[in-house]
Amino acid sequence: MHDNTAPPNVTVVQVARPSANVSSTFFGTVVVIDDLITEGPSPSSKVLGRGQGTYIFDSMNTVSLLLTFTAVFENDVHNGTLSFHGADPILQKKREIAVVGGTGVFRYARGYAIIETHTFTYATTVLLFDVTLRR
Repeated sequence: MHDNTAPPNVTVVQVARPSANVSSTFFGTVVVIDDLITEGPSPSSKVLGRGQGTYIFDSMNTVSLLLTFTAVFENDVHNGTLSFHGADPILQKKREIAVVGGTGVFRYARGYAIIETHTFTYATTVLLFDVTLRR
């Protein structure tokens, strides 16, 4: 999943932030995403879908997100959605979030995803997802 914060292909937009600087962890900041999901970490990899949802910086003590998004797949093999929800302490190498549902070929999906940050720069963050499903 590719977060792009720099033009021309911005997929991450900050929509709210606290009026006062309450912490160094961005606590209270809300971000909306519409990220490209590809088969591999390269932006030129085969496109599988889009990740659409929100990141909410939810901790005053560490940089951590409440990650809620839907992976939308519209192709011949994977036609449907997967819904992800959970805490994402982004400074850890690997994190786990829940798969809480799905539609289409993923109807009734439950499981988890291990997230790893592959690339982090000013303009782009690439996240790797290893998803395990039980349907």
